[in-house]
Amino acid sequence: MISARILAATFLVLSAPLYACSEQAVGAGNTIVDPNNPNPSGSPNPSGSPNPSGSPNPTASPSPSSNPNNPPNTPPVIPPARDTDGDGVPDAQEDRNGNGMVDPGETSPTSADTDSDGVPDVDEVEFQVCSERNERKVTVHDVPGADAMLMVDSVVADRAYLTTADGKIPGLQVFDPSTGVAAILIGKRPAGGVAAPSAQRENERRNSLDDLGAVTLQQTRAFTTVEGFPAEQATFLVRSLTQRDAKSAAAALATAMLGGAPLSGALAAGGGGERELYVSLLTVLRPQRVVLVAAISAGMPSDNAAIRMEELTDGTNVARHGSFSRHICDQLEATAEAKADIIFVVDDSGSMEDDQQALAAAADAMGDVLATAQIDYRLGVARMFAPDQNSRNRGDLENDRLTTNLNDFRNDIVVGASGGWEPGLETGILAIDKLLPKTAVGAPVRADKLREDAAVVVVVLSDERDQAMECAACGDCNQTGQDFCTRSQGQGVIDDFTRQYRARNAVLFSIVGDLPNGCQQTSTRSDFEPGQGYVEVANATGGKFGSLCGDMRQNLADVARVASGVASAYELSTIPASSSIKVAIGRPGAIRIIPRSRVDGFDYDSVQNKIIFNGASRPSDGDKVIIGYRRWDFADDPRTPVDPCDDCAANSSCLPSLNTVDCQPICGAVICVAGDACSIDSGTCGQPGMNPPPDACRGMCDVGQVCNPSTSSCQPPCEQTGCMAPLTCSVFSHLCEIPPF
Repeated sequence: MISARILAATFLVLSAPLYACSEQAVGAGNTIVDPNNPNPSGSPNPSGSPNPSGSPNPTASPSPSSNPNNPPNTPPVIPPARDTDGDGVPDAQEDRNGNGMVDPGETSPTSADTDSDGVPDVDEVEFQVCSERNERKVTVHDVPGADAMLMVDSVVADRAYLTTADGKIPGLQVFDPSTGVAAILIGKRPAGGVAAPSAQRENERRNSLDDLGAVTLQQTRAFTTVEGFPAEQATFLVRSLTQRDAKSAAAALATAMLGGAPLSGALAAGGGGERELYVSLLTVLRPQRVVLVAAISAGMPSDNAAIRMEELTDGTNVARHGSFSRHICDQLEATAEAKADIIFVVDDSGSMEDDQQALAAAADAMGDVLATAQIDYRLGVARMFAPDQNSRNRGDLENDRLTTNLNDFRNDIVVGASGGWEPGLETGILAIDKLLPKTAVGAPVRADKLREDAAVVVVVLSDERDQAMECAACGDCNQTGQDFCTRSQGQGVIDDFTRQYRARNAVLFSIVGDLPNGCQQTSTRSDFEPGQGYVEVANATGGKFGSLCGDMRQNLADVARVASGVASAYELSTIPASSSIKVAIGRPGAIRIIPRSRVDGFDYDSVQNKIIFNGASRPSDGDKVIIGYRRWDFADDPRTPVDPCDDCAANSSCLPSLNTVDCQPICGAVICVAGDACSIDSGTCGQPGMNPPPDACRGMCDVGQVCNPSTSSCQPPCEQTGCMAPLTCSVFSHLCEIPPF
């Protein structure tokens, strides 16, 4: 049995045949004694390691003992075919880091039953997801020109690097033949004045997505990546004037994101064409760099396609160039049914009755998702009492109760519409407080009180700004129109309500007008104001924004998914790369591998960092729940244990060649031999001085542009513009120059 809860190891799969990062486990362990080799630490290291296949440099790497980059005390080599205990699992796979210890998550190569419980190691639940042979297979694509790496499930089999006219590689395109989902990764400078991912997303909506067709914003969710960068995930429906397949739409979007710069190398068009394109966009904002990942489905995505789009853009599968990954194995126990108390705060001002009716009509979409996730839920409705600015009834629930009956909820939600004072954030806080004190675990449930063991989710439905936000940010409590209000006092409102919701362990979901300038639901309806205050607090509390102009059924399904994630007890020990998650439940002799599915399987909430079980896949009492996955890491990461990979320089790899650590630069699809450097722009190996020094434009030129030193200005490369005689296009400077003859 694998006795400990967490296994940490380093391993990185590149699209080239060699892989990065040897297994490095952490934690105290027991020394392994091999009767055939009682002194494994004395085993000599090999004299050299093979050159990665596909590398343009055929010279063999120096031996670990002579390579100055190689860390000291490298674990000894374990012959790949050795199987000391005869259990069919090679020693090198049982002692994954080769240190002669049974570390957390490992099995002993000298015993077929490590924990002596009568169950062979190969029949333990942990072995099905934590062993090297059974972990989920992933591929990592390195894009130096974007300062990014993308981890994908290995079934996402098609890959192409996107190249500009001057030979730079700012992006990548991938395609999953099993779901029809295409995706692109692009790295570039942020748009001028951008200080938040939402602002960059809005820039891409106006200047890139609009090139594909008419854009409707559906949902957004903000978070921080595992590397500490602010990020946002957004989904859109794009209605194209012509039918497009996912691959050609993704290639066109990549060009638009790079300001129209021509790109070569894109995947060939193919697959069914549709006029409706569903787009999920990840925006990661770093200093002087934005990384965008867009996943596209032509037509309504299937369950599997929606999950693939989520994996590609949830932010967990993207890391900086030069990162590596560790394998983690979490062991959890099956828990009782998850519970959620969900309070809807409804704007009852004069323009809202049809939106209340739309929510009531779509309520079954929420109920279906909650039932599939087996959430014990209750629903309540608190109106804003818009006609009375000083109403003491604000925060009271309709019919004074939380209900488990979806039809009762439908009746409660249509509260009528009149008046114009809409303090939604305050109403949510008042509603929570009026439902206190919570009933204790095991005590009789009361319809007028929250439950101690239930997640609390507040959902705001409104076509206006929050009232406190309007007064503060607009300087006018009766502000109308769709302009985004910018007075600095608005941030104080956001901070105050964020603090209040967090103090009550409540998550906010907002169904409101889009930021920054609202939205228009139909041609016959007035435009909705931007949901200022609501969107920001939802993002800050781990909730989500759904557009009031979008699909109400989708919004309510997302409410249910957020509630399911908050309520789940299956929280992981660290942030995974979601494309690598593999789940097994059961006990020896009755093990089930659980697929990722929103119908019958597991799902993952990347903001809450929790696993949700759907349908018949929910664990039973007494089941082990084992979750294996990879997490990103980088040299000198203070959050992870010190190991030999920490001695590698930035932008280098830690290779498992013959179980040794060998630090070499990773570079696109290859790994450079020792002594070579990676050209960030082109993703090729060469001399260390090949990366140019800062230019006359101070590095301000974006992808698809070159610096003209004579004018200190950025311009398209001559390969794109052509040159007037007698000038010719220089393949070195990519500028029009007088021929050197």
